[in-house]
Amino acid sequence: MPLPTTADDVWKHIEKWPFAVLGFVTPKGEPRAAGVDYTVRNRTLYVLTGPDTWKARHIRANPHVSVTVTIQRLPIRVRRVPPAVISFAGLATVLTPDDVEAGLLAELTHGLEGLENELCVIRIVPTGRFVTYGIGVPPMKMRTPKEAIARVPVV
Repeated sequence: MPLPTTADDVWKHIEKWPFAVLGFVTPKGEPRAAGVDYTVRNRTLYVLTGPDTWKARHIRANPHVSVTVTIQRLPIRVRRVPPAVISFAGLATVLTPDDVEAGLLAELTHGLEGLENELCVIRIVPTGRFVTYGIGVPPMKMRTPKEAIARVPVV
């Protein structure tokens, strides 16, 4: 059975909905998650944060992360029709402002001018496959997980 969507379709959704839940683990192996705003450049996500936040500290210790983007496709919440979701694993790197291209840094720090040196950027490169739910299928088919779930290579 052909995939209900392509990597290009998935990336369009990721670029349109710049909020996600970023999952990571503590050095003790305990799971943690944080909501993040992100910017996409060249199929890579960039998140602005503080260098001493849990996100930055834990990702420095373990670069393996998960990202989940929730996409509300219907104008109102319909009972038993969940929002669409894109989830994927990735490798994250904590960067200093000097490691980030000037135009991207300006986009990330818009409204925070003067604080650039007090911040860091997390770069997330998706790996493997996107696991999607409800992407590329009609909303009513989302009631049947077998028809709504797809695995799409991130490339």
